[in-house]
Amino acid sequence: MIQKSLFRFIFLILAAGAVSGIASASYAGGGGSAGLSDAASDSLKVLGHASVKINTADGIVIYIDPYAGTDYADSANIVLITHQHGDHNKLSLVTQKPSCTVIQNFDAIKSGVYQSFTVGAVKIDAVPAYNANHPKGTGVGYILTFNGKQVYHAGDTGKIEEMADLAERHIDYAMLPMDGIYNMGPEVAMEAAELIQARHYIPIHTKPGGYSAEIVARFTLDSKIEVKPGETIALEAQETKVGHGTARLPLFRLEQNYPNPFNPETTLSFSLERQAAVKLVIYDGLGRPVQTLLSRDLCAGSHGFVWNAGDLCGGVYFCRLHAGGGTETRKLLLVR
Repeated sequence: MIQKSLFRFIFLILAAGAVSGIASASYAGGGGSAGLSDAASDSLKVLGHASVKINTADGIVIYIDPYAGTDYADSANIVLITHQHGDHNKLSLVTQKPSCTVIQNFDAIKSGVYQSFTVGAVKIDAVPAYNANHPKGTGVGYILTFNGKQVYHAGDTGKIEEMADLAERHIDYAMLPMDGIYNMGPEVAMEAAELIQARHYIPIHTKPGGYSAEIVARFTLDSKIEVKPGETIALEAQETKVGHGTARLPLFRLEQNYPNPFNPETTLSFSLERQAAVKLVIYDGLGRPVQTLLSRDLCAGSHGFVWNAGDLCGGVYFCRLHAGGGTETRKLLLVR
């Protein structure tokens, strides 16, 4: 388990194996799309709308928000329902194994507390999901952890302040709704992505009851993976080969600010493994940039920056370090 003080990393491991019919998660400058792979791995299939099926390499079958598509042939070990709208909760479509675990939104929130579950080798954390059409407390998103990967299904939601807390989770794949009608649109979804800081983003719920290539095209992040209804991608761990083994490679380290809480000054310290272009930015609690503290090339070694919050209101802020293509975030508390 990665500790908060460990380095942020961005390298990928190339899968190898011999199972056909699974698409690889690849992307280029304008955003990637699903392509063919012969790698044996965990996989994710977008059935349509917000409906998703995950097959883990060790045989666990997970459905999220069953409704769209027809591929429900695999009997389920786990079924997750984000909320009770009719286009998200068609449990009757799923054949459940005798030991199947069904978790619905009313199981995932108890007395206002978002619950966590462990089902075999899969850990499931419920997280907030809400917007004007889905009041807070009526729905959830889910973060699934299995085989060294973290997959986030946001449910029906807008850009919400709680998404900033997800940056510390180092999510590998984030599925974001963006139809612009019942959920946020693609431009706001990109703002949400800036908070979440996942490795890859998969647009879902792009059109009520269907799929919109135009909406997906407007979500322009390089880390996008376009997975059309009926397509499957292989889920890859964020690792790289080192010598004869596999390791997670550190690029830099952003320390927790000191003091914290603070008023009005605090010190932000970080270290670089090698020379890199660095940007250090302060965001408010809603993920809006407040101040760019630093934007230039720096040499390897330890660096520090004293930030004076000036006349800013007290509350939660975030410091985000961008370097070498990766990011690291720390939560700051300004008290007045």
